[in-house]
Amino acid sequence: MKYFITDIHGDGIGLEKLLAHASMNWSTDQLVFGGDYIDRGHHSGKVLKKVMSLMEAHPESVFAVVGNHEEMMLDYFRHGDPLWMKHGGKEALPELKAEFGKSFDEMLRWVDELPIIHQDDEFVYTHSGLEVDTPLANQTREILWMDESAFYGLSREGILALTQGKPVVHGHTPVERIYFDGARLNGDLGSNTYWIEEERALGLVNLTAMDYVAYRQANGSLTTRKIMKF
Repeated sequence: MKYFITDIHGDGIGLEKLLAHASMNWSTDQLVFGGDYIDRGHHSGKVLKKVMSLMEAHPESVFAVVGNHEEMMLDYFRHGDPLWMKHGGKEALPELKAEFGKSFDEMLRWVDELPIIHQDDEFVYTHSGLEVDTPLANQTREILWMDESAFYGLSREGILALTQGKPVVHGHTPVERIYFDGARLNGDLGSNTYWIEEERALGLVNLTAMDYVAYRQANGSLTTRKIMKF
């Protein structure tokens, strides 16, 4: 099975519940994380540690790309860019420092080394989108900030030509339901971010079965839904 989870935004409880529910077999299953592990929720450090530990324990099965919130954090420490402090960093930083302690700089180096794109034999994974006029190997970090209207304004044919027929699995823009249009699949269910708090959820997408489990943050429930195709 191929799984994808994105835009966790500090929901350590939801992440653990979804992983326990899936009960993955690391010798046969694959898990890709789509970025935005930090900010908004209360467990940014715990989420990052979990992703790091899974990648270390299962390097052939677990992969991760960077999100724009990690990019904001890196920019804050690279050259003092204040943007992160306005988008969750002010609250996340003390928790990150408490969680990582003396290994904080090591964590930053790990985040800095995360790729902006991962691909396997079926899918291309990135945080928010791709530029269709730029080869995959030459995509820049600007794609971490690509908004939904820009990415979904591109033709499906153009995207699949760029990726050699592989659909793009991504996050970044919260949605209430997950859809697949043949070229794009957005797995961000608005964990700690969606404007309707009762609808905020963290999703674990099963790309093999084309369904997903949603952990509803308002009541802690788990619901399995089919991915809608159009």
